[in-house]
Amino acid sequence: MAASLPTGLIVLLLAWTSSARGLHPRATTSNLTSPVSVTPSDDWDGIDGSWSSFSIRVGTPPQYSRVFASWMSYQTWVVHPFGCRTGDNSCINQRGGVFNMNESTTWDEVGLYSLAMQQNLGYGGNAYFGYDVVGLGGEGEEGPTLQNATVGDVAINEYYLGLLGVNPKPTNWTSFSNGAPSLMTQLKQNNQIPSVSFGYTAGAPYRFTRVPASLTLGGYDTSRFEPNNVRYTLGADNSRDTIVGIQSITTPQRNSPSETVQLLPSPIYALVDATVAELWLPLLACQSFEKEFGLTFDNDTDMYLVNSTLHQDLLARDATVSFTIGEGITGGLTTTIDFPYAAFDLTARPPYSNMSAESKYFPLRRASNDTQYTLGRTFMQEAYISVDYERAKFNVSKVVWQQDAPANLVAISPTPPGSTQSGVTTSDEDDHSSSAGLGIGVIVGIVVAAVVLLTAAIAFLLWRYRKQKKTRALKRHNSSKSDSQSSSGDTVVATADPYFSKAELEGNEPRDVKLKHKTSTIDGSTIYTPVTPSSPGYNTLISPMTPVAGGAWAGEKDGTAIFEMMGSLPDQNMADSKQITEKDMMRHREKQYNGYDPVEEQKRQELERIKDEERQRKAKVDAGQVREATEAEGGNRRFSFTQGQDSISPVSPRTPGVSTGGTLTGTLPDSLRGEDTM
Repeated sequence: MAASLPTGLIVLLLAWTSSARGLHPRATTSNLTSPVSVTPSDDWDGIDGSWSSFSIRVGTPPQYSRVFASWMSYQTWVVHPFGCRTGDNSCINQRGGVFNMNESTTWDEVGLYSLAMQQNLGYGGNAYFGYDVVGLGGEGEEGPTLQNATVGDVAINEYYLGLLGVNPKPTNWTSFSNGAPSLMTQLKQNNQIPSVSFGYTAGAPYRFTRVPASLTLGGYDTSRFEPNNVRYTLGADNSRDTIVGIQSITTPQRNSPSETVQLLPSPIYALVDATVAELWLPLLACQSFEKEFGLTFDNDTDMYLVNSTLHQDLLARDATVSFTIGEGITGGLTTTIDFPYAAFDLTARPPYSNMSAESKYFPLRRASNDTQYTLGRTFMQEAYISVDYERAKFNVSKVVWQQDAPANLVAISPTPPGSTQSGVTTSDEDDHSSSAGLGIGVIVGIVVAAVVLLTAAIAFLLWRYRKQKKTRALKRHNSSKSDSQSSSGDTVVATADPYFSKAELEGNEPRDVKLKHKTSTIDGSTIYTPVTPSSPGYNTLISPMTPVAGGAWAGEKDGTAIFEMMGSLPDQNMADSKQITEKDMMRHREKQYNGYDPVEEQKRQELERIKDEERQRKAKVDAGQVREATEAEGGNRRFSFTQGQDSISPVSPRTPGVSTGGTLTGTLPDSLRGEDTM
């Protein structure tokens, strides 16, 4: 094991570092669907500024509309004819055209539903929803066409132009069981885009001779941004999932351009969303903008309207505002995006935000809470966002301004089923951080972290291996020691004699010796050794220091005497036995509970028999004291005893001439006459 361990870990290290770097074979255009570039219209639309829009066609026959891109929306929205007065062609043109569902032969109405988007900003309203044909591109532009796409027909002024939703979330009408797929999902299912992803920038009317927006489905356009290594994870709330951390907003000081002014008192998280035009920031940040740029808040419109004097002053100053964003609000990799004043030089007109007249305005809104913090379409003029929904990642980069630069579309590869690896692109250039391999710094960090972790893993495995090796050696040592102790002849042998040898603890054994457990069975019954505890099946020799259940010890408590009840005494079969002594009682208890040695018992019984015989023998007398004991003289009577006479107590009364088991004959000798033997 020790020899093979380093080899296995080296293989694991190579596999891990290769996976961390995302070095996968590049896909080719032959096996990967090309991304789709949605052609922008030639118009710049909107009542809250001048924005580049996209052309789509809806229904049969097709009706053309201009819409804005939105990744908060997962449906295609167009303007209902009720959004303008009848015959007001100017309104119809300003709203990008209208869609009359009654004039489409393929319209399949679902019903009137509320618009559940941007409610935290105070937006609301409803729309007629249904299914119809949706195609990308205007008249003469044959882009992808979808059947039965979800379409919403709106009339409210909050969404003055329609929206092309690129969020892949399905539409659920009444329950989660009958959801309608999104436009992005349908394109992926029809193999019209390589993956559920997109890249977007809003364009800028102040750059060159107006640079239009760019929208790529299934990939991104590398000609429009400067790559970076900042990767963001989509938020859990799919209504606010493209969240970034704004770490700072700065601008050069008016009177000292070499010094910067912090316009954001504290870092915040904000939603990147091109559905709305303005920047929604905390009140303190708005007040910092007011102080630095001389802005005035208009209570009637909740806007920062700019008069001609202030406008000229701001144009002359031409201040740059820099946004530093990252995945977190402090530390980590960051991206700084610079905005010229021209990005904030917007014009709004009625009916936007209760305006009564057209006016210049600064696109800044006071947010009431953190759910309103938003970087809108103004921010997307200088920023490029690419979102990979299949991997739940996105990137925000700084736009690169190159006049007449050719597009360079890069496909974001789909994820294999059950895979979460980073995407693969078809470009020969460095992969974009939002969907391709990681940057050099990130790769180095991952490799270093992998080496550190694997080193720790090696140390842990070696430590565990050595510990297990020591444990096994200790077990073998204890097992051999136990076997040597058990081979000394303490096996119980079943015989007809119920007695067995006495077992005693050895005096020279260490007190913490490991104990053995043995079981011997005869006809299903368990034989116990003299020191067996009251647990059947075991004859454990218990030392006073042996641990028992609960962590206690089997010995006696120091300094405390132990008293025992008197054991039961053996039954005496003899009518006239000697009194039981304490030694006999202890011997009996030892015989009953501890057993005894048959040889020693036989010797003891033989010794007691001899002692009993000696006690029954008559004491020795001298020869001179011997006399005939067959006659006795009592007064004038002579009598004698014959063999077989019953034993007569010396104090028993006698009746002359009456035999008590013998025959009375003869007379006493003269030598004994007159002596009394009683």
